[in-house]
Amino acid sequence: MDCPEIRIKLSNMNRQRRKIIQQATILAGGASLSSVPALGQNFDCFIQRLPGAQLYTIREALTADPETALQALAAAGIREVELYGLTDEDNVFGMPLLSFRTLLDRYDLSMTFTHVFGENIDVPAVSRAARILGIETVVLTIAPGFIQPVAGGLRIQGPQSIEEMDNIAELLNSLGRQFRTEGLLFGYHNHHVEFFPVEGEIPYNHILWNTDPQLVRCELDIGWMALAGVDYLDVLDRFGHRTLSCHMKDFNGNTPADMGDFPGASAHLVPPGSGVVDFSAVLVRMDYYNIRHGFVEIDSSDNPVGDLANGTNHLQLIRQCN
Repeated sequence: MDCPEIRIKLSNMNRQRRKIIQQATILAGGASLSSVPALGQNFDCFIQRLPGAQLYTIREALTADPETALQALAAAGIREVELYGLTDEDNVFGMPLLSFRTLLDRYDLSMTFTHVFGENIDVPAVSRAARILGIETVVLTIAPGFIQPVAGGLRIQGPQSIEEMDNIAELLNSLGRQFRTEGLLFGYHNHHVEFFPVEGEIPYNHILWNTDPQLVRCELDIGWMALAGVDYLDVLDRFGHRTLSCHMKDFNGNTPADMGDFPGASAHLVPPGSGVVDFSAVLVRMDYYNIRHGFVEIDSSDNPVGDLANGTNHLQLIRQCN
């Protein structure tokens, strides 16, 4: 298959990989990394888990008719899914948990991750539900208090002080410890607001540096970082060793006029291959740091299943052209 546009991106991949190896060698005190596989040699490490989808993208279809929605995902080639908003209830999308698990199995869908949110998460109850669905990792969608309903929409605001960052880190450590007791991994999912400086600190860095890496892992959202103007490749290099998954969404390059307008900002996030994110370089990092899960997510879409299919196809095309 000849894919000239993708090959233009791939032409930089060896250079990117050499940079990673040089940085890692410095961190390792000059130790040899000659055992690192050649570029593309181990792409299956990540790509075999693709295509993956965050079910938030098709939330309306799932609410209306769960089986039809899952069937459409399977027909689009999706094989792994991430749930959103798992609670302590005994049902999901109006179905008993076991019945929903049966649907997942029927359409050969593996549900490995879920999001949770809120201030008072019932860890034992969420863990019981997660085990029924086959979930291995629980991710806090957003820190409590970041999103506030206002007239006509939602506002999003990150931590406003070092003390607030420390409180978030303490919460994450506590949740991570509790979920580990339940036999589950725990992670934190970023938006854009964690990367806006406060009191000379980048909140995301401060929060992660003040959490136990054995208890709190990362789910790096590539699109939100790009929207924030962050060097997402640098963040992958900094936290790749504790990252379990990535949200594979693109950014259309048009910086929102109001970063605090949550729906307005998220409207700038698009399927992979439709924006400015260099997913060739992202995949190299994910491969290098053994990040085995990637979920395509489009927060706002007029064609959710089509956008998921286009995004996952773009990621697969990068591999085929390598």
